[in-house]
Amino acid sequence: MKTWNSHRRRLERGMVAGVLSAVVLTASMSIQVLAADSNTVFTSGEPQGAAIAVTANAGAAQNVSKSFLTYTDTAKQEKAEAEKQAEEARKAEEARKAEEERQRKLAQEADTSLLAALIYCEAGNQPYQGQVAVGAVVMNRLHAGYASTLRGVIYQSGQFGPAMTGKLDRVLASGNIPSSCRQAAVDALSGVSPVGNALHFGDGINTGIKIGAHWFH
Repeated sequence: MKTWNSHRRRLERGMVAGVLSAVVLTASMSIQVLAADSNTVFTSGEPQGAAIAVTANAGAAQNVSKSFLTYTDTAKQEKAEAEKQAEEARKAEEARKAEEERQRKLAQEADTSLLAALIYCEAGNQPYQGQVAVGAVVMNRLHAGYASTLRGVIYQSGQFGPAMTGKLDRVLASGNIPSSCRQAAVDALSGVSPVGNALHFGDGINTGIKIGAHWFH
């Protein structure tokens, strides 16, 4: 009888060892493995995970192993999906910013071309400073609230002759704008003003600042 009991204890210890070898332990879970008599055989980490009761049964060991493998695979899939979504969000944000910058540059170029065309129509035969001054008058009006956009200021009813007669649109359509007029527009858009806060210009007025053939006041 003593021999049989010793043999049975060795067999039970061997089966428990086999069960333990089938358990997959992960760093992200705290696991307690219990013997059939509820005595703790192995404890890992702080008690924030699951406690697993181990029986002397090979099928139970396989189930435990499969459940942890499934948990690990699921965690990996969720992490990969989260990383994928984060990368997609990053690319979408970059694309949004790139499109905003593209639209900003297009709008800036449109304003530059429009102002340069008006300068050409109004002061194409005037000295460079006089060309900048015409652009400055347009910008002064924009800042003074004549309209909310540069285009609105230029096409405001009864203000600039070339806009009313259609000459401005023809110049824009042709694209034949001298480089000096385009540079004068760039300077005016950047804040350069040789005529201070003047809101008007014309010839034969004899008041204000005279540049070339125009008086600015």
